[in-house]
Amino acid sequence: MNEYIKIENVSKTFLNATEKNRRVEVLNGFTLTVHKGEFLTFFGPNACGKTTLLSIVAGLILTNSGSVLIDGKPPSQAKIGFVFQNYQNSLLPWRTNIDNVALSLELEGISKKQRLGNTRDFLRKLDVEIPEGSYPYQLSGGQQQLLCIARALISDPDVLVMDEPFNQLDFQTRMGMNEKIQDIWIKTGKTILFVSHDLEEAILLADRVVLLTKRPARISKILENKFSRPRKSRVLQNEDFFKLRSEALNIFDKVLRE
Repeated sequence: MNEYIKIENVSKTFLNATEKNRRVEVLNGFTLTVHKGEFLTFFGPNACGKTTLLSIVAGLILTNSGSVLIDGKPPSQAKIGFVFQNYQNSLLPWRTNIDNVALSLELEGISKKQRLGNTRDFLRKLDVEIPEGSYPYQLSGGQQQLLCIARALISDPDVLVMDEPFNQLDFQTRMGMNEKIQDIWIKTGKTILFVSHDLEEAILLADRVVLLTKRPARISKILENKFSRPRKSRVLQNEDFFKLRSEALNIFDKVLRE
């Protein structure tokens, strides 16, 4: 498989919020290779550096040392789609649903007629049905997050980065979104980096699950999930899935005790 994203020896520190002369080490020598078209998930302790890692890959913050290449290019030269946890704050409430999805096309200078046509075609391709003339506040949480996902994908990014995107959804909606994002991934073939604080979700969605240590984040272990797709929620009851979850849980428990 292609080595599409190369994260090499990345380190990052921040100034402590309360002690200005003290620096907090979030990443130290972090190295990882991601394959093209892979669905990779990250799971680790709270505040271990997951969001920082995604933000570095997306080019939102710079490293102190080390490098990130996406298809041979630095993040500043790559096209990144980013889906945040707080979908309500990510959408523009004064724009209609279809105009929210089409935002990046508008920023690219595409005419209104063409971008609306492109957006309708794209939503049909993804099998996403959302009332285009209404506004985000009129939609359910799951529909709002679908808007964010479609908006991140419509400009054909090199990588889709998702930072706990379903964390604020109720259980039923979340399970539906777990199936929907797999469907979207299969249809688009995008490379996805996905952070989850839910271990079952992280395993369910992943080709590989990257289990992280406490801060500064290092890779504790990478587990492969070879279950066929699409994966419905019933796979959670499968004995082999249970074994994989138990292995991940044991590793996580060990990390917390270190």
